Amino acid sequence: MRVTPALLLALLMVSCVAAPTAATPAPSVVAAGGTLRVAIPAEVTSLDPWDADAASSVATRQMFETLVSIDPASGTFGPGLASSWQMANDGQGWSFAIRGGIRFTDGTPLDAATVVASFQRGVGTRAYRAMFDEPSLIARVVALDESTVRFELRTPFGPFLAHLAAPAAAIAHGDSGTGPFVAGPTAIAPDGSLSLRRNEAYWQRTPTGRTLPYLDAVVLRPVRDAAARLAEVRAGRADLALDLPVAQATTARSDPNLVVAPLGAAVASLGIDTAASPLDRIDARRAVAMAIDRSALSAMYFGFSRSAAQLLPAGTLGYDDSVVEFAPFDVTAAKRLLSDAHIVVPFSVDLAYPAFATPAYPDPQRVAQSLAADLGKIGVIARLRAADPATLRSSKAALTLETTAVGLDPDDIFWPLYGAESAQDPSLVSGLLRRARAEADPSKRAELYKQVSKLTRTEVSRIPLLYVDRASAVSARISGYTAQPNASFITLWFKP
Repeated sequence: MRVTPALLLALLMVSCVAAPTAATPAPSVVAAGGTLRVAIPAEVTSLDPWDADAASSVATRQMFETLVSIDPASGTFGPGLASSWQMANDGQGWSFAIRGGIRFTDGTPLDAATVVASFQRGVGTRAYRAMFDEPSLIARVVALDESTVRFELRTPFGPFLAHLAAPAAAIAHGDSGTGPFVAGPTAIAPDGSLSLRRNEAYWQRTPTGRTLPYLDAVVLRPVRDAAARLAEVRAGRADLALDLPVAQATTARSDPNLVVAPLGAAVASLGIDTAASPLDRIDARRAVAMAIDRSALSAMYFGFSRSAAQLLPAGTLGYDDSVVEFAPFDVTAAKRLLSDAHIVVPFSVDLAYPAFATPAYPDPQRVAQSLAADLGKIGVIARLRAADPATLRSSKAALTLETTAVGLDPDDIFWPLYGAESAQDPSLVSGLLRRARAEADPSKRAELYKQVSKLTRTEVSRIPLLYVDRASAVSARISGYTAQPNASFITLWFKP
């Protein structure tokens, strides 16, 4: 199974050209300067983008940049260190024009050769394998001249631009990047805090020509306990607390001195083993889908979730507007369906749930208990079984509470759930997903994903439950904060 970074979805663009300015418009009045204090969930363990975990990537996003960027306002792809790109051979070749005049913080000029070396350094890392598969989807990366890089793929790959925009694919020259902040030789303090200072030679400007970033420095301090992270920002010892579960986000929302900002989302879904009797019968699966009360589930999230009619969120490439609900909530109709199909009730099934909190399930046992109560009303006895989230799908349970991160591309949601099926004996769904992966045309990919949504709804092989928002708490003194998973603090500033 392939695991991809937890990032926001964006539309695929085949070619793009723009001026080298920040994507977010500059405000008319900015009080530049100051040090941003950020409470993060864990210590920074690596400043290598290819090797960065979730906490470390908060730091690497400030120091390194990608060829392709994400506009935080629109969520669409735009130029990054590449000013433009062109696709060839139906998506099997991509040529990128590298911006001139940019230097890494060690003084080395950015050129095609440094881009090639950066990608060669990533080969074999877990992040590289996750994004570009193993064996590598990328046949080779070559410098055509000083300012042009060509990626030659073994097969067309629809999510290619999205994966180039992921933080792990940022361009590095050793420990140096081209980003708005830089770490000095003594950046890590004894308490695990990481201090970053402003990159005085940073290349981006606002549309009016003002230099970026606005801040003088950023300090990332590890605070593992979520309640303690919130306490830090409420007491004024931090300006930003990242990655707060529902309980802390709800508390932060009631504080007039804080602003709660979304930080990506995850899809909560109920996986079904369609080979397990009687769930091998479509009517049994449909009855299960009709018994689930999503409003009761959503109430546990205090406004930080939305009902899911399909796996893809609205606004995503391939989202199907014609699917307004996965199944109606109708206990009476579900009972009648089982009766008409001569499915004997009660019957028992195992329901596996994460043993500890995940982005989609801040209180997984409570969610599992709610689902079990719903199923009990139609004569389905769910035996609850806790399992490590990493091994949840191999737990052999008939029903499984699954978490999938919303990424930069629809493939990041669908492939971990359906794409790992046998290539020798693929299902219709996995076959459609393989076609979507090999298609570079966004409109054709969108139609394939709509077919997947309709087919999964017809087969009821997996039941979408909720889209669950992660959150951060920001001091009301902060302006310009963009809670995008791969956004830096480049346009953030303190209000006077």
